[in-house]
Amino acid sequence: MEVIIPTALKTLSTTGFAIKELTAWLKKAKGDSRAVIGELKDNLSYLNMVAEDGVDIGEVIDIISVSEYKRLGKEGFNFNTLKKGKITQLPSLEGTDLSSWNGKKTEDLVESIYEKINDLKIRYPFVKNNKKYRWSVRVHNIRKRIWLLLKHVRS
Repeated sequence: MEVIIPTALKTLSTTGFAIKELTAWLKKAKGDSRAVIGELKDNLSYLNMVAEDGVDIGEVIDIISVSEYKRLGKEGFNFNTLKKGKITQLPSLEGTDLSSWNGKKTEDLVESIYEKINDLKIRYPFVKNNKKYRWSVRVHNIRKRIWLLLKHVRS
């Protein structure tokens, strides 16, 4: 399956580069920000194994985590502190599934990433063989959102 990656995210989509960027971001972060960035980094590693290395999603679904995100949400953490400001308009996102993110807050994007991860964790064990769920597409969509978050943080 061919995945269309907007030009603005191409660099981040290369093997290992996004993980390196998350590691650099993690080193600068403190406290609760550090916890959620670390969780995102681990989750991206697992999703990359599914997308790039042919690992079955069933092998990693139980170790993909949303616990830090949920904990921080309960504590009222402001996810906009990960990066102040709105997501800048990137011309290469026009006409893609990511174009709607222009001008939205960091918190909205983080929430969307985790909603998609949580949905994957809930549904996959029960409907993994149902043809209407295109698991690889879902995995790629989560990865693209994480790459967009990284692009936003780097800007």
